[in-house]
Amino acid sequence: MGEIFRLLDPHEARTRLGHGHRLANEQKRDAGFSLIEIMAGMAIIAILALAILPQFAKYFERAAVQNLSSEVSNAALTVDSDFSLTGKAKYVQANVDASVASVNKDSETTLSDVVDASGFFYTIKGVNVAVTNYCLKYVSAGATAGLQVTTKAANPTCS
Repeated sequence: MGEIFRLLDPHEARTRLGHGHRLANEQKRDAGFSLIEIMAGMAIIAILALAILPQFAKYFERAAVQNLSSEVSNAALTVDSDFSLTGKAKYVQANVDASVASVNKDSETTLSDVVDASGFFYTIKGVNVAVTNYCLKYVSAGATAGLQVTTKAANPTCS
């Protein structure tokens, strides 16, 4: 009866077929990853990271453009509010420069304003170091009044 159990035991069957006992170096080889496997995995991860990296740069610039556009719009609202509070007839008399300078903005953002020769219209231009491919400006009146965001390819001088 003991012989029958030995014949039916799977461990004993593997031993009889030569698969049950491994050599010591074979057990060590199966213990983990080889250096080549780890390096191949790291190379695949590096290739994927290089493919994804430009997308992150575009995402960060879009976020910077949104931030800059809100700062330029806030400056325009401040100018209009200060202008209406002064009761002056022209923007030149309402000190637009002081209104733009009083706007809370990012330390990397520069806002510049220009009042046209008639004194009735103004333009605010915003520049940020994180925004490299776009130009932002706010025009108070005219056919293209409002916030204008253009690419530098379409407007190289950003005027």
